[in-house]
Amino acid sequence: MRQRPARFVTRLALLLSLVGLPACGGGSIDPGDATDLGYKALGVNDFASAKLQFDAALKEIGEDTTHEHYVRAKLGAITAACKTDPERAETDLLALAKAMPEAVTERTYADIAGRLGSAGNFTQAIALLEAGKQRFPGSASLDGIGKKLVKEAEKAGDSGALDALAGLGYAGD
Repeated sequence: MRQRPARFVTRLALLLSLVGLPACGGGSIDPGDATDLGYKALGVNDFASAKLQFDAALKEIGEDTTHEHYVRAKLGAITAACKTDPERAETDLLALAKAMPEAVTERTYADIAGRLGSAGNFTQAIALLEAGKQRFPGSASLDGIGKKLVKEAEKAGDSGALDALAGLGYAGD
């Protein structure tokens, strides 16, 4: 009998959970469960499934930013959007930082900017790097991301990104 790779089995389980969750509890889903499933999907690089889970959690939470799962679900949705919708990742993180500054740390800026840069979305990555540097001047983690973005932009041959990074004080070696 042929064995299925672990990644396939994990994706299948996530897909089945997407189908099963709305049927539980009279049509509503538990935002905590959906958020957990979203992070599991991120763990296997299944960004589309992760997005669906986080969006379902956020829909159930609604506008209640004090809900215990809101920030975690929102940051998960932003992380998934780095691959599925980079413009949304940028705008949602900036909006979250404005509305709930305590929820967005320098590590958050560095993580999301780094993910966007790794995906070749330099415009959004640089915008978040700049916003993070304004909020956390002298941040070593953001400076590290700036240097990493220079290397990735050089590798991609993106002169516009290199110019923008030079404007922030980052130059190639």
